[in-house]
Parts: sequence; structure tokens; C-alpha cells
Amino acid sequence: MHPILFWLRGMRASNLVFLFAAPVIIWLLATSRNYGPALVAVLGVEDNATDLLAAFAIVATAAIAGVVGAIKLIRALRPDQSPALVARQRRQALWAFGVQTVLLAALSRLPVLDPYATSVALNITDPRNVTWILVVDQNFRLDPAFEAWFLPAAHRAVWLGALVAAGSAGFAALPQRLHRGLAGGAVLWALLALNLCLAFFFLMVAHAGFATGLMVTLRAAVFAYLGASVLGLVWAFCGRLKPSARASRIMTGIGIVALGVAVWHGMKPEAEVVLAGTLEGRIGIVAGTPQGLADTVRYGDFLPEPPAEPLRIRSLGSVEQALDLIAAGTLSGAVLPVAAAGDLPVIWATSYLPTTDRAVMIGGAVLAFLSLVMVLIGKITGGHPLAVFADFFVDTIRGVPMLVIILYVGLPLAGAIKNGTGGAIDIDMMTRGIIAIAIGYSAYMAEIFRAGIEAIPKGQIEAARTLGLHEVQIARFIVIPQAIAIVLPALGNEFIAMLKDTSLVSILSVRDITQRMREFQAQSFLAFEPFNSAALIYVLLTLIAASGIKSLDRIVNRSRGSH
Repeated sequence: MHPILFWLRGMRASNLVFLFAAPVIIWLLATSRNYGPALVAVLGVEDNATDLLAAFAIVATAAIAGVVGAIKLIRALRPDQSPALVARQRRQALWAFGVQTVLLAALSRLPVLDPYATSVALNITDPRNVTWILVVDQNFRLDPAFEAWFLPAAHRAVWLGALVAAGSAGFAALPQRLHRGLAGGAVLWALLALNLCLAFFFLMVAHAGFATGLMVTLRAAVFAYLGASVLGLVWAFCGRLKPSARASRIMTGIGIVALGVAVWHGMKPEAEVVLAGTLEGRIGIVAGTPQGLADTVRYGDFLPEPPAEPLRIRSLGSVEQALDLIAAGTLSGAVLPVAAAGDLPVIWATSYLPTTDRAVMIGGAVLAFLSLVMVLIGKITGGHPLAVFADFFVDTIRGVPMLVIILYVGLPLAGAIKNGTGGAIDIDMMTRGIIAIAIGYSAYMAEIFRAGIEAIPKGQIEAARTLGLHEVQIARFIVIPQAIAIVLPALGNEFIAMLKDTSLVSILSVRDITQRMREFQAQSFLAFEPFNSAALIYVLLTLIAASGIKSLDRIVNRSRGSH
């Protein structure tokens, strides 16, 4: 059989259809006047895309090469390998570190480093919170003084990375007995941690202006999948816990302590405020004022006869801002502390529990309720309290639509966390969407892991316990590897579903593929071009993911079969 025909027969049927249709699709995209701009906008291609892609590819490849080199050296330390295999792994590590050295040394001298470093610096933080990013003609620019320091520093950092990679190659060439020492092993693990951090940063965090929309979608899917996998494993193992009197006592103690904290904060002195000024214009509401109090002012519930129309209110950042706006005539009144009201006429006086105390009180009450109720239900049903909570969580989350979860986590829950912490914890929209998807899909992942765990013969677990292994060791070395291999196709399907559901985070104004598609459609008044481009990208991503999952499943099952 011809090698090409053999290769084609090994492909998925859907991939073959897409492969044969690719020339027609490419011709349509190339000959259409509007498809090119639509595809560029949906992908999020920015200025200097070629330079950004080249620098990203070099940095990512160098970081991955460092990870591979460190792993090869660590695996060469295993005592159950033949000398020939150890020698081969050491040569592969030497080559990997050599490639890393060459790539970083070349990048430090290439002109593509400057636009890439600038792009990362401009997008790694919120421009409103730093002074070294300027807005020029509605575009972000580095402050000239900062840029004069930053770009040479970036070149020096990359050159330093090349020196470290060269040192890693030299360390890999040392005799293996030096690697087996305590210091040698620590060096190898430190190299692995360093390269993993670099690879994670440049692949998953740093700005990728060559295709920002595409990378936002991929990063959201990967982060959400990792989070859902971890949470799913937690729920699956919690659901298998046996009843424990000790756990019940601990949960009861946590509930009592949480209840005491809630009561203590709930009994703290209330803050006294007044509505001062007049009701003729806008009423200022200072940040930190409870929503219930703000609604009371808005709808005039403090008046003997509430007005037919709600009062006009305005959110303010501080008491000083409220006083300044009242003095300037912009506001007619505001909700102020008693001491700050001064000579302003008092319309209404009230008091409320400070925001932090109120948040701690509510959080403590919720924790106390959950802990004590889980213990009570565990006593009734004969189950572990954490198993009761895991079942409750999984059943509840599976009954809520994903869009509702994203909106709930992204807006009211994140806003409550921000208000409860006085603005100290302000989660960005991308992270909110990732957390919401991870929480939503963790319920389905828990059921998948549970099915995989139950498929493992109980005799293996009993044998492991007989050998003296702890429950954590049993889970790590026996249960999890086999369970993941069994449910790998289902886990792959969940990743594909999650990849598509990342489009829902666009409801939070996250500029992924879907959001950029809508922005281009609104600007150009074109419908087919942006929607077809987005659909084509999603189909391509899912086909690649499905093929990768099938190949991974084939490799894992072949490995299991060989044992």
C-alpha cells in the first residue's frame, strides 16, 4: 500500500472531508473581498503579527525544549533503566538544552524581540493601574522613559536565559553520578520548575498579538479544563468517602466556629449615616454603601409617601468626592457619615453594618449552615459529610444552564467578592469566565471520573491496602492512572464541548473569537463573512482536538495492552 494512502486511511472521516474541501475553502477566502478582513478581525490579528508570531514561536519552543531536557535528565536517574536507555536520554537532554541555547541567543539579537516584548508589556496588566502605559490616539504606548529601560532589559533577560540554557547543557554533560547526588537532583528539579513556569507564562499568559482572539479562546478552554478536571476529581473522591465519626466532629466544630464568627461580626457597632442635602437633583451614593440602603434611597422608601418615579442617584468613589460635587452643584445630596454631613440639612438618618463585617457575617453563616446540615444529613443517610456535599454540588450544578452559571459567577458573585473585600479582590472578566466554566463542567467531570473509578477491580485496591499503601498513594499510583485511561474518550468529548462553550464568556465582554465576530459584524454590517469565519475556526479547532484525543487514546490503550 502506498504510504500516502496508508496515511489517509488512518485519518478520521471528518478530517478527510475537511481536507478535500480545504482547497475550495481557501479559494473562497482568497477571492472574496470581505472574508479576509473578517478572518483577520475574528482571529484577532494585530499589527506586526509576523514579528509577534516569530518571537512567540521561538520563545515557546525554547521553553518547551527546556522542559523536555529537564524531564529526560530526571528520567535518566531512575534505577530501573538499562545503560543504553540512560545514555540515550542524556543525549536527548543535551540536544534539547542545546536547541534552547541557540534559540534564546538568536532571539536576543533579532529585531522581532522588541515588538514582542512591547506587546507583552502593554497587555500584561491593566493600563489604568500603571504609569508606564500611555494612551496616544486611542492606542496604548509605552512611556518613552520606561521603554528606554525596558527593551534593553528584555534583551539582557533573553541573553541571560541563553546563558542558563548553556549551563544546563553543560550540567547535562556531567557524569551521571553527579546528577544522583542531593544537589544534582535539586538542580534538575529546579530546572524543570523554571522551564515549566516559562512555558506556562509564554503559552498561557503572555500576550499573543499574532492571533489574540484565537489564543484567548484556547487559553480559556485549557484553563477551564484543568480547573474542571481538578474539581471533578475532588468531587468524585469525596463522593466515595466512607462514614467517619471524626470527620463529623471536625465538620461540626467548623460549623460552630463559623457560626460564632458570624454572630460576633453581626453584633459589631453599626455605622451611622445620614441622607444630607436636598432631593431636587442627583443623590450621591458612596462606594461601600449596602445595596439595600442604596435601593431605599433610590425608590424613596424613607419618605412617608414614596415618589412615583425613582430618585436619580450616582455612584461615588469617596466621601470627599461627594462633598466636592455637592459644593459644585452637580449633586443635591448624598448619603454621608454623620461627622461628614457638616451644615448640610439632614433628610433621613439610619445605620448599617459595615461592608466587611457584613460580608464576614454572611460568609460565616453560610459556612456554618452547610457544615452543620451536611453533618445532619450524613447522620440520617449514613454517609460522609463531604460525600453529601459532593452529591449536592453535582446535582445542583448539573441543573443550572452554563450561561446562567457564567452570568452568576461573572457579575453578582464577583461583584459581591469585590465589595466584601473593599475592592482588594477584583477578578478580571477572563478569569471570571474560566472559573464559571470550570465550576459548571466539574459536575460532569465528577460523574465521568466516578464511572472510571468504579470500573477498577476492587481487588487491586484491597491488594494495595494489604501491602500497606495509604489512601493517597492508592489514588495516585493505582486508581487515577487507570481511571483516566478508561474514561479518556469521555474526557476528550468534555474538552471539545468546553472549547465550544468558551464562546459563552463573550457575554462578559471577553474578546474571544465570538466577541470579535460580533464586533466586526456591528462595525461592517456584514453577516455571513464574520459568522462563517468564526464557525470555520471552531470546526477546525474541534477537528484538531478530536484527532489529538483519538491519537492519545490509541497510545494509552496500546500502552495498557502491552502491560
